[in-house]
Amino acid sequence: MDKKNLRNAIRQINKQCLTSSYYAEASLAICHTLKTLPIWEQAEKIALYHALPDEPDLAPLLSEYATSKQLFLPKVEDAEDIAFYPYFEEKSLSIGSYGIAEPSFQKELAVLPETLDLIIIPGVAFTPNGVRMGRGKGYYDRFLPQTQATLIGVTFRYRLLPHLPHDTWDFLMHHVITD
Repeated sequence: MDKKNLRNAIRQINKQCLTSSYYAEASLAICHTLKTLPIWEQAEKIALYHALPDEPDLAPLLSEYATSKQLFLPKVEDAEDIAFYPYFEEKSLSIGSYGIAEPSFQKELAVLPETLDLIIIPGVAFTPNGVRMGRGKGYYDRFLPQTQATLIGVTFRYRLLPHLPHDTWDFLMHHVITD
């Protein structure tokens, strides 16, 4: 199955599996697991994301670590790329691309990709060995070559698949966390 058809199939499975109670419980489990990882504890500069309705919600990590770690959120730049900007609190965000809350800082305040320690990355699906299938826009594909950060993919357990189609430019995750 090609990526486009697989994304459509997963959207249909989401309608059955992604109930509001499962979503909340699974998101909390993923957040808890992330916090227990040695790399989380060691990392100073961590890139997270604001979740779309079918992505694990990392809001608990944003609120818990906003003052003890340097957190960064992505912002779509020029409809082609993402850059990560400092996160301080929810009220400093504005609704941006795709209806996602994004930082509203000027471009010169973006964190240098090579200074990030850890990037938590959503995906439509992953394999246990780190292959990621995104939404098809290529934002992370264009950003990840610029960083040496540890990459952790997060997804719901039913979207951890044995095999995924992938391309030469797809970056492998160092770890994949599910509920």
